[in-house]
Amino acid sequence: MFHDPTIVGSWPALVVRIDDSRTLVRWAESEPALLGTPTVADVVQACAVTSDHERGDAVLAALVRLAAADNGADDDALALLLHLLSGLVWVTVRQLRDLSPDILAVVTGELACQIRRYPWQRRPRSIAANLRHDTRHAVLAELRPRNRRHPERAEVLTVDGDITRLQPAVPEPESDDVDVVELLQCAVRSGIDPRELELLIATERARHLHPSGGDAIVAAQHGISTRTLYRRRRRTLETLRLVARDYLASVA
Repeated sequence: MFHDPTIVGSWPALVVRIDDSRTLVRWAESEPALLGTPTVADVVQACAVTSDHERGDAVLAALVRLAAADNGADDDALALLLHLLSGLVWVTVRQLRDLSPDILAVVTGELACQIRRYPWQRRPRSIAANLRHDTRHAVLAELRPRNRRHPERAEVLTVDGDITRLQPAVPEPESDDVDVVELLQCAVRSGIDPRELELLIATERARHLHPSGGDAIVAAQHGISTRTLYRRRRRTLETLRLVARDYLASVA
């Protein structure tokens, strides 16, 4: 949580205001996902990384709908989300700290904007992962806009999606190889939808078995177009790269 009241306001004051007014109980009348979370402490517990992922994602989705500009624009829901997603903010700040002396304010402000305009009807799941991706992308676009004459100056995703070539921001551990299973578990805890990881893995396996048509096979199996497959795969790879950097930093 943010404990500096100058960032998004006082966390203790927000807790008292929401709990004393039984705001969460009122919200639950229109958002059934909030039933069983009558206090802020209950919401924090539901969204904890050690809790059920689907339950936490549903709670975040409910709060996003309440905070979205096209569905109520509730200020308390926005403030609560900013506090709940403060870990996302700090990770992004560490990654982009060289781009601005006011990077914390920039990232926090952009996250607030992304919450307000979040396409909750079209993207109802993987809330934390989507907000992290969109916020980081928007901050990079603002602070390091792409130069069409010099594309190498902007971030570029892997062309072929080879995860093994993703370069971490810190040196890799010298003694042991990366535990891929643990990395994927870390990715799920950080907010990546397990179904997106499964789709990514299925695509890589199909490309290995069917070099000329693996993508089409996977797309057909999942009932989506290849264009949708590429978009989801690209988004998952970018988010997974960020998780890999943090994971490698923690085990270095």
